Formats: sequence, structure tokens, C-alpha cells
Amino acid sequence: MHDPDAPEPTGDPAAGPPPWDGLPPAAGLPMPDGPVEFVMVPSESREPRAPRRMSGFAAAGAIAAVIAAWAIGHQLIATAVHAEMWPMWAAADAAYDEAAADYRETTERAESAIDRGDALVGIAVGDLVAEEDRANLEERIAEARAILAERPRSPGIAAIGDPVAFAPAWERYADLLSMIDLVPAREDAAARYGAARDVVAEGNLAIADAAEALIAGTEARAVAALEQNPSATVASRVAVEEAVAELRHSPTISSGDSSRFADLASAVDELRASHAAEVTRLAEFPLRAEIESFARSIAFDVPFDVVWADEVGGFSSDGYYSGTAEFFEDVDGDGWGLISLTHSIEEAWYFDENAKAVVVHEVGHVQVLREACATIFDGPEFAGDHEIWATAWAIGMGYDLPGAGIEAYGRPSDAQIQASTACR
Repeated sequence: MHDPDAPEPTGDPAAGPPPWDGLPPAAGLPMPDGPVEFVMVPSESREPRAPRRMSGFAAAGAIAAVIAAWAIGHQLIATAVHAEMWPMWAAADAAYDEAAADYRETTERAESAIDRGDALVGIAVGDLVAEEDRANLEERIAEARAILAERPRSPGIAAIGDPVAFAPAWERYADLLSMIDLVPAREDAAARYGAARDVVAEGNLAIADAAEALIAGTEARAVAALEQNPSATVASRVAVEEAVAELRHSPTISSGDSSRFADLASAVDELRASHAAEVTRLAEFPLRAEIESFARSIAFDVPFDVVWADEVGGFSSDGYYSGTAEFFEDVDGDGWGLISLTHSIEEAWYFDENAKAVVVHEVGHVQVLREACATIFDGPEFAGDHEIWATAWAIGMGYDLPGAGIEAYGRPSDAQIQASTACR
């Protein structure tokens, strides 16, 4: 149906209702029948807000927290960097300590070497010591003293905190600044001390070489003296050999051997005098020279001296041929002998074989200085009986005569005689 009073629609129905113009609609809402009372509705009441401000304690706590965080951060950083730097410092410091200790030990040896060198110069006297050897040793000693006077500069003592122990950050930073300088300083010091140690060691070696040259030169001249005096007695030769051996002892006054070079010089002088005396004696008594030569020809290189006397072993030359043998140790422990003979042996040498048999008997005694004969002598055949041994040895050498010892000690058994021949 269409209400004729309704206004005709305008526009496009699909466009929707027209926009609100802010006024209440004129129709479609119920309207009050009378006047409406105006009522004021109060709004909901609220508590007043306090101003947003911190208290003093809270502010201080916040600041402290910030500072603590800053401090902890610095502590952690300082500790970490210190721990990282520490191995470099520890290595440099240890290298320096080792180099300094090596230097001190080397200088102590140098001081001892200088003392020994001084002592050696003081006792190296006599014509067996070459003047150039003494001068060389004195020069090396002077050089060593000069080297010791130039000691390397020390880097001083440094106190760096151990990373294991706690230390505040500022101490760690201070240590770090110190280590920056101390590490290269310690490395340089270690190098200086190492180089100085090497120089001191060279000085020590120079003193040792000079001392060795002096001693070796003296020894060589003493040995030459032995070769140049072949007729000297065995006793004088052994004295020189013993004096030469003493040269290798520590050259100090306190050791009691401060006269070693003087003793050697004296021994060589006696050696030369002995040679001259023996040459004169053998020229004066040619038959004695012949007898002694014979004795040595059957001695198998056992060294011995021969002395002559009117009475030997309590027996006079008037009616007896007498001889004795004695034993002495030499520097090598091999031993040497001394044979004493009566003048009567010399007088009867050409006409009585018993005189020669006595000489062979005495040479037999000194054969026990040979190891090959000593074994037999100490064995069951002889049991250390000197006279039976010497008699058996003389008989075994072809002198089966009373003078071989048979008259004085009895004849050994055939087994003993045979045994004595085993070391010829």
C-alpha cells in the first residue's frame, strides 16, 4: 500500500539513510507528556595520585648498584688482563733469575780459578818452569780479574701481585703498567747476564789452559831429564817420577803441597847428580859395571840398583860371598829393588862361579816384583818363602851351585825348581 501522505523517496535507495546532522530525530522516538526535570549526576569519586618521586635511600641504592656494576666490571677486566699478562712476566723473570744464578756460579768458579792460578804462579819455580808459561798464566789471571770487575747491571727487585691472590682493580692496573716495562727489562737483563757469564767462563778456561800449559811444560822437561840421564840410580828416577805425579795435585798453600815445583826441581837436580856420579863410578870400577850389566841382563826388566860394601847381611868379604835384596814401591805400584853385594864377589868374579851364583840368587829375589813370578811365589809350591824361591830360581837359571843358596838354605825340591822356571 502506499500512503499518500508519505513523501516520495528521493535518491538511490541503495545508498542508505542520510547522515546524522546532530539533531534528534523528529519522529520515531516517544516524547514525554510533560516537562522533564534536569538532574545532575555526580561523577565517580577517585583517590588523588601521589607525585612520582624516589626516596633518598632508593636513589642511593640505585647509584650504588651502578657503581658496583662499574667496579665489578673493572675488577673482572683488570683481573683477566693481569692473568693474561702474568705468564709473560713470569717467564721473563724466571729467565733472568736463571741467568743471574748461572752468572753468580760462574763468577764463584772464576774467583777459585784466580786463587789457584795465583798459588800456582807462587810455587812454580825452578829451571823446569818456562818463563813464558809463567807470564802467560799471570796475564790470563789479570784478564779474569778485569772481567769480574765489569759486572752486568742488575734490573732491580720488582714486586708484582700473584694472579692467584685477590687484589683490587687499581693494583692490577698498576701491575699491568709495571709489567709493560718490566718484561723487556728482565729479558734484556737475562741476555746481559748470559753474555757476561760466557765471558767469565772464557776467562776461567783461559786460566785453566795456561795452568795446564805450565804444568805440562814442566812435566815434559822433567821427563826429558829422565831420558837425558840414563845412568842415574833407580831411586833418583823414582823420586822424579813421584814429584812429577804430585804436580797434578791442587796448587794451594793450605793443601800442604806448596813446594811441589821446588821438590821436583830438587829431585831433577839429584837425578842429574846421580847420573854424573854413576858414570864416574862405573868408569872407575869397570868390573862392577860388568857385573851389574850381567845382573840386569837376566832380570827381565825389573828395575834395581846395586850397591857394594865390605860387609853385607852381617857377612864380611873376608871368606864370604854375600848379598841381600830389598823391595820398594814406585809411583805406579810396580816396585823396584836394591841389591847389595860384597866386594869379594867382584874379586872372585872371574875364577869362582859361586860368586856369580850369589848374584843370580839376589836377582831371583827381585823377580817376585813381576806378576807372573809373584803368582808362583805366593802359590802352594813356595807359600811366600823368599829364600827357597830365590834358590830355586837361581838353580833353574842353570846355577846349581852352593852359592845359589843351597849352602845357606838347602836345596829346593825338583818340583819347586821346575815351578820357578814358569815365569821366565
